[in-house]
Parts: sequence; C-alpha cells; structure tokens
Amino acid sequence: MYTTRSRARFAAVCATTLCVTGALSLPALASSSPSAVSTLDRQLLTAAHQGNLWEITSSEQAQSAATTACVKRVGADFIRDHRALDAGVVKTATQLGVALPSGQTGAQLRQTTTLKSLAGTPAYDAAWLKAQYPAHVQTLALIDKVIASGTNPVVKSLAKSARPVVARHTQMVNHGVCHA
Repeated sequence: MYTTRSRARFAAVCATTLCVTGALSLPALASSSPSAVSTLDRQLLTAAHQGNLWEITSSEQAQSAATTACVKRVGADFIRDHRALDAGVVKTATQLGVALPSGQTGAQLRQTTTLKSLAGTPAYDAAWLKAQYPAHVQTLALIDKVIASGTNPVVKSLAKSARPVVARHTQMVNHGVCHA
C-alpha cells in the first residue's frame, strides 16, 4: 500500500533518474542528430574560410599585379564575392561554435608569394588564372559533397547558397583562361 508521501517520493526518484539518464545520453544524441556538426561540415567551414582569405588576398594582389583588364575585372568580382561568402562562413561557424583558423594555409601563402614574384608581367596573369581554376574546382567538389552528405542543415544551406557563386567563378577562370 502506497501512501501519498511514498508515491511522491517514488515519482521524484523516477523523475530524477530520467533526468540524469537523459542528461547522460544528450552528447550521444547530439552527435547523431541531423543538426550536429560533422567532420565534413567542419571541413567545409575551415576550407571555405581559408579559401576565401586566399581568394581575397590573391585577387587584391591581382588588382595591381595583373597586366590584363580581364584578370583585374575578375579579381574585383572575386574580392566582392569572397568577402560576402566569408561573412556567411564566419557567421555560421560562430553560430555553431566551430573555431576557424586565423589565416591561410602554408600552401596558399607560398602560392601568393610565387604569384607576387611574377607581378607586372604577362606570366602573372597566366599563373593567377591557373591557380584560381583548380582552387574553385576543389571548392565545388567539397560543396557538392556537403550538400549530399553533410549533417548540419545550416552548413548545407550555406553550401547551397555558395555553390552558384563558386560555379560562376570557375567559369570565369575556366581552365586558366579569363572570361569576365
């Protein structure tokens, strides 16, 4: 026979047990939920941020180092678009608690230095275009992978909105040929 007092105690013990059990299982639920940030999602945010930083830097350099109007015009478009894309990446990463690197990769820095050594020559324009094309192709491949297999809807939405911009950029430097 249960008294009112023993029923209340039993209910409290059950509620506490459920709360503790639920709290212990939250990390497991969070890591498997569709809103979790997967390794692929983090990879996109990191690569996109570093890529945007490189695109902005190399395109700013092209404004003074390029010898053709086409490369300068494409570079100006890249600066504008990659600043906007990076603002979205930084906002998304902050919202999701993903730490982003503070700068470009070592390979990107070396590539910028190599390009700088060609400044003011026709070789600069060719090298800049040849560097831009594979960078955009690789970014498109990663975007498509996240759209297909990413787990976080916010990151997937970011990838979907960036895709047409990166695809247009790829066409602008298609196979190392300038198309403004």
